[in-house]
Amino acid sequence: MIKVPISLDELVSEIEIGIEDTFTYIDVTTGEVITLTREEIRAAEDEQPLENFPEWQRENIQRAICILEDEQEKYVDFTLKNEYNENELIEEFISTLENEEINEALNAAIIGKGAFRRFKDKIIQFGIDKQWYTYKENKIKELVIEWCIEHDIEFQY
Repeated sequence: MIKVPISLDELVSEIEIGIEDTFTYIDVTTGEVITLTREEIRAAEDEQPLENFPEWQRENIQRAICILEDEQEKYVDFTLKNEYNENELIEEFISTLENEEINEALNAAIIGKGAFRRFKDKIIQFGIDKQWYTYKENKIKELVIEWCIEHDIEFQY
C-alpha cells in the first residue's frame, strides 16, 4: 500500500473547527481527511438502508461503511482533536505574556461563564489578537506534527 503525505494545514483546520459529535479519519492512500457525524457512523454500524437518508449524506455513510470494514488499514482514526483543549492553551498563552497588567486582566477574563468571549474581547482591546492566533496555530501544528510522527503518518506543509 502506497501512503500519500497528508496536508498539515487540513489537519490543523480540523482541530480548529472542532465540531462536536464528529469523527475524523485519514485515508493514507489518498491523503484525504474525512469527517463523519455520529449519525453517519451509527447508520453504517446498524446497516440502515441508504434511502432512509438524504442524498447528501449517503456518500458519507458509504465512506463510514468502508472505514468500519477496513482490513487493509487504509484509514487512520484522527483522534487528536479529542486531546486538544483550548482553555489550557489560553492559560498557557497568558502565562507567556510579560506585561503584568495584560496578564492579570486576561486571567480575570477567563473565569466563569462567557470566559471565551471576554478573552477574545480583551485580546482585541490590548491589540494582541494576532499574537494569540499565531500562538494557537503554532501550538496546534506542534500537536499535529507530534501525532503524525507517533502514528507514522507522512505530512506536508
